[in-house]
Amino acid sequence: MPEQQVDFSQILVVPLAQMIQRIGQGVAEAQMALDTSAMEAQNAMQENCPSLAQIGYQVTWYQMPEVAVELKVAVHYESTGDGNKKKSGLFVSPFNAKYKNAFTYSAEGTSTLKLRIVPIPAPISANSR
Repeated sequence: MPEQQVDFSQILVVPLAQMIQRIGQGVAEAQMALDTSAMEAQNAMQENCPSLAQIGYQVTWYQMPEVAVELKVAVHYESTGDGNKKKSGLFVSPFNAKYKNAFTYSAEGTSTLKLRIVPIPAPISANSR
């Protein structure tokens, strides 16, 4: 059987911290899109139906009060470099069909990455800007 070429960009092998960061960025971008849509709808309503705006009508705003993420991941520890410049890290990849086929990996070997992202009030210093 010929050796299969693996495109690592397709199976998303990344350091654990980067995976968590990307999930957080995705949540933030989704919330920003919800907020932008609500602002645009409010502006359109004020422009097209000023009588509604005058009586205090507000369009519906949506928020994600909590986001729970649970991923099945393949985890491996890797050490690179020599001597004093040696770096070690934990790498994860979402366990999916591409990963399974590329590495003939069994689902029994996966780990579960669980994250809970919740909103908190802004720090006082951020409010004074």
